[in-house]
Amino acid sequence: MICRSRAGRRAAAVVLLLAVAGCTGHSAVGTIEYTTPEKRVVQIQSPSRDGCHPLPGGAHHVTNHTDDDIRLYANADCVLTTAGNDQSGRTGGEAFYLGTQMSVEYTPGQSPWLSYSVVGGGG
Repeated sequence: MICRSRAGRRAAAVVLLLAVAGCTGHSAVGTIEYTTPEKRVVQIQSPSRDGCHPLPGGAHHVTNHTDDDIRLYANADCVLTTAGNDQSGRTGGEAFYLGTQMSVEYTPGQSPWLSYSVVGGGG
């Protein structure tokens, strides 16, 4: 009886580990928090590592509490802006790279960030 119980526990543990690994493989574990221009705080839990993600309402302040870096864009399509037409009206700065466990504050005159992608994601 003891052997069956241990074998059952081991099998359950393996299934649980595989399920957790499958779920975290395509998501950045953690939270992205941003503040809209209207001062509303929005939290995004474990965002997908794939593709481009909108920031509904736009973002003036972003905190990245995930296990992956992200890139913020001034348009809704995660496309780099052309030089001279960046978020702050200065040449360069086509997107903003935000490391894990970091935050960035809005700069007066800057357009809100409208989308983001996870660095190293599949999209």
